[in-house]
Amino acid sequence: MIDLYNKENLFAEFKMQKTNADKVKFLQDMKQLKRERPSMFRNTEITQKNFDNLITEWSKPHPWREINQQIKASRKQQDEVEALENL
Repeated sequence: MIDLYNKENLFAEFKMQKTNADKVKFLQDMKQLKRERPSMFRNTEITQKNFDNLITEWSKPHPWREINQQIKASRKQQDEVEALENL
């Protein structure tokens, strides 16, 4: 086990998880570890709430689909507003 987590090794370990179930398990383990030994995450800005949000998203059958659709819709609306303003 790593003595201290930073952004790079958190991402590297997460990337090694092959299935969404594995990713959720990894995130749950990291959340528990942060709760028990917060000093291991000293150089990261990740919070318990961040872990909760990631766990929720990766638990879905199609992670990030809804969020990406919302972003596209928001950008489309913003582009339409800008187009009207430039008339």
